[in-house]
Amino acid sequence: MRFLYPDQIAHWYKRSLQKSGYKELYAFARDFWKDLVRRGSYAVPPGFVARLMECYMSVPVGEKEPTRLDFTAENEYIEKIRVAEGADRLEGIFLLTGADRDTAVAQGIFQQIIERLPPFQHDELVFSDSDLEKSFAIGHIVPGGFDVETALEKIYARALDDFDRTEFRFYADDIFEIGHPSLFERPADRLFFRRMTRTMKGLGLWTRSVFTLKEESSWVVAKYGEPQVLPLGGYDELSNKGNLSSLVPSELAYIDESLAFDLFDYKLIENQLTYFKRDSGAVFRIRRDILIKVSLSEFFEHERHLGMLFAWCFNFAEKLIETFVKDMVEVVIALDGYKPSSLNEACEFFRHFLREKRLDKRIRLVTGLKDEMVGKELRENSQNWVFAARETGFGKHVGVDFPQSDEFAGLPGDEQERIMGSLINEAIERMVMNADCQS
Repeated sequence: MRFLYPDQIAHWYKRSLQKSGYKELYAFARDFWKDLVRRGSYAVPPGFVARLMECYMSVPVGEKEPTRLDFTAENEYIEKIRVAEGADRLEGIFLLTGADRDTAVAQGIFQQIIERLPPFQHDELVFSDSDLEKSFAIGHIVPGGFDVETALEKIYARALDDFDRTEFRFYADDIFEIGHPSLFERPADRLFFRRMTRTMKGLGLWTRSVFTLKEESSWVVAKYGEPQVLPLGGYDELSNKGNLSSLVPSELAYIDESLAFDLFDYKLIENQLTYFKRDSGAVFRIRRDILIKVSLSEFFEHERHLGMLFAWCFNFAEKLIETFVKDMVEVVIALDGYKPSSLNEACEFFRHFLREKRLDKRIRLVTGLKDEMVGKELRENSQNWVFAARETGFGKHVGVDFPQSDEFAGLPGDEQERIMGSLINEAIERMVMNADCQS
């Protein structure tokens, strides 16, 4: 293997940019390309990186040439990415995260996108980090020793072929990972996430049950209820105050898209728009704190089993929140017992995952706490429930024992998911049956 010299790297960089219509990249885009190279993507053309960024960002990524050459292969490849299945959701990711303007956020998202594409490859494009830095200190570049035009033809010919051969698309998991780049800074995080989500999807098929809730007893309402005024029933009257969801539809007739400032805008500013006002009334939301407690064994030394456990805990917690949707439900997941070697990393990822899902205020994870300490994680003024293999001495106990046997480990994945789903359904059903009881 022969490494390119600094002047050859400089020629490759400059000529690739010119072919793509750029004189130079701004610092953030140039540094992003250099980072890709340092990660091993030597053959990714800097011009391609600029063009891809240009597709999704509203800020310029570099200084452009007065006229762009017709680079057919690159145009075709860019277009294939943009129309690939699932790619229509990428623009939404950039807008929602602000990455269309925030260059720091954008780099993490673009890295996730490029890592999913079939890798750019060329046998002669290999160079060291030190020579890469030296190449940017070269003033006058003299072409020679490396044919950039031929290299680009080979790179794109192979990339287009790989794209078609693999029937490339952006899957739902890809879109989530692309939209949350900080969640997957380590390769192990992505592997753990995919193990976890694979089980979560399977569990979803077995936990579709809908539970009919009883009306809470007056004792439960008095002790754990919190009154809240909410809109109830139908519309009561018209008002000049409200939100857009209650806007009287006829007001939309004042919108004139041909005008920069129309009558609708004027009425909005002057508070003259008409809104429906709904009946309101008080409802009682019950404070419920729920503990899901699992004592770990050597069974979870296998990372797949650990991913399966976190999938089960998340599905369980989500189903509880969904079932008692009108209540103020908080779920604490407590793990104790044996400590698998990868537990800390898995817990760190799971907590980050909850933050990204905006569930960290409703689902919490604690580890290594004894029963008396775990009990302090639950609010005293809430109805406390404990899902665990054995009673803890506090809260209403529902027996749930996560399977950790060799026999369970040997079952097919869909059978494991059925068993875990049944545990969730049966446990929630028992809670629903007794949720209106005093003790």
